[in-house]
Amino acid sequence: MNKNNTSKGAISIQLTVLPMLLISSMLVTGCDNSTAITAPEPERIRLAADQNYVDFGSHVIHVNAMITNELTPAIAATYDIVRSDSRAMLNVVILEKDETPQGNPALGSVAVKASNLTGQVKSVDVRKVEDGGNIYYIGDVSIDNQERLSFQIDVTPDGLSQPMRLVYSHQFYTD
Repeated sequence: MNKNNTSKGAISIQLTVLPMLLISSMLVTGCDNSTAITAPEPERIRLAADQNYVDFGSHVIHVNAMITNELTPAIAATYDIVRSDSRAMLNVVILEKDETPQGNPALGSVAVKASNLTGQVKSVDVRKVEDGGNIYYIGDVSIDNQERLSFQIDVTPDGLSQPMRLVYSHQFYTD
């Protein structure tokens, strides 16, 4: 009688433990952490509310933003910008330091992502505009009244391989 009870008990334990082992095995096999490991994103310099440029050593990056309705009709037409209370324009200027106090306008690439306080990401297509000896990188984006946008900006001047990364925030007030 003892032998039968022991054997029934062992079978009962095996039936309970076996499914738990199978489930554990599946969980462990499904946890491949190799794809979850990513390199940390390099730090971005966050501009203060009253700041519109960053000195990166060899270059100075200037940024500003405005509602496109604030542009004169002639300027908007010249640069193919839609004037509207619901559109904002971001302007980025790359200056290479030299012996002059202001530096020289420089060529490069500029990439921008904008997001608002709710986390909504907005597309900002940036294009180069040359005006005489000046070079501007401008992009426009839709906005709502009192919307605060955080622009993540990557600037890579020609001849450099690593981008200069910054964050510029601006709150827009429309009529």
